[in-house]
Amino acid sequence: MLTRPRRALSAIALVALLVLAGCAGLSAPDSQPEPETTVENFSYPPGWSQDGITDLNSAMTTHYDTVENTSRTTRLVITDDDGNRTIVRTVDVDAGTGSIQFSDTTLGSHRDAYYSSEGVFEYDPATEEVERHPDENWTTTDVAVTAGLERPLGSLELNATETVTVEGTTAVRYAVIGITDPDSVPSNDASGHVTVSEAGYVASYNVTRGNDEFTRQTEYRLSEFGTATVDRPSWLPEE
Repeated sequence: MLTRPRRALSAIALVALLVLAGCAGLSAPDSQPEPETTVENFSYPPGWSQDGITDLNSAMTTHYDTVENTSRTTRLVITDDDGNRTIVRTVDVDAGTGSIQFSDTTLGSHRDAYYSSEGVFEYDPATEEVERHPDENWTTTDVAVTAGLERPLGSLELNATETVTVEGTTAVRYAVIGITDPDSVPSNDASGHVTVSEAGYVASYNVTRGNDEFTRQTEYRLSEFGTATVDRPSWLPEE
């Protein structure tokens, strides 16, 4: 490590020193930046490799262990021939609050829920009615967990194509190129992409699976990792 000299060199002396160093063939200290992260040197979390998912159970365990007790927002959209369902979940661990927004175009329904120390409150925008459940126990884990998150990832054939930055951390992006064992699952084809952070959580995916009889697209995204907040909704009147 270079240390600051006790007395600064004069401008003329400094120039002379640089010239002499150049003449003597001396090289400057190595100050080249470290190589950028690539799919080859990416630190793959347990359950993942450059070739894709090595162990789905391990990958999902790593995901949930990483995001546990962390404020975050997740958005899940499932689209098929009948319509689409959207579920947005947000938890603010520090404030002890949470929210779920659910909509289903097939059923034509939409519900909002708010979770706090006061209990659980559900709102129907169509009727503007609020259901109150002040004695219902809940945890941020209950609100945040996305049921079936791993299903679209099962038996996927993946190929790591590039590294990207997600929520301020390095992540690897996979291309979905097919199904590894079509005989073991209903779908025989798949396309899309999956992004996994170096921290160990699934940051997002957009996977379309299907066969000659059906097609289903599942989009998932985790955002505001560690920074998400949940405000008291405007539809919940003050006591």
